[in-house]
Amino acid sequence: MIRAGAFDSFGESRTRQFWSAQYLLRTFGGSGDSGQSWLIPPADPNKLPRIPVVEPTRHERLQWETELFGFAVSGHPLELFSDVAWDTYCPVNRLGEFVGQTVRVCGLVVEQRIHHQITGEPMKFLSLADWTGIIETELFAKTYKSYGLATVRYPVLEMKPTWNRLKTVVASL
Repeated sequence: MIRAGAFDSFGESRTRQFWSAQYLLRTFGGSGDSGQSWLIPPADPNKLPRIPVVEPTRHERLQWETELFGFAVSGHPLELFSDVAWDTYCPVNRLGEFVGQTVRVCGLVVEQRIHHQITGEPMKFLSLADWTGIIETELFAKTYKSYGLATVRYPVLEMKPTWNRLKTVVASL
């Protein structure tokens, strides 16, 4: 929980908190007795070793939060994908300007569900989030058959949806 920032309001850095907790565990928690003596701090907490510590990067913090909670708490989840050239894609909030056109969109898969077309073939609905909003896309059977595995394997997808007048998106990867 220290790694995910649960104790940030106590004023110490996460790294300092981690090493303080390690010290306390080794000092009071390693004896194996079932008592709660480890809850009592040492007589002089200022005697904790003062060693230079390296703070985690923002990216590392977001990764740790995602590992613990399943999502980033202190930042936008797209910060974890800094290698994506976000400015080369059409932002979700501008899709209304491109009715009837095919544009490239990139986003983080935040929701997905499989449905069956009237023919019985599987299709998939995906909700993609970028920095500006969330959009739902539909991968019909033919597209889903070709690219369905990519929707599970990769958390961020590039799509070329056609935005129609009904404000639904039909996408192809």
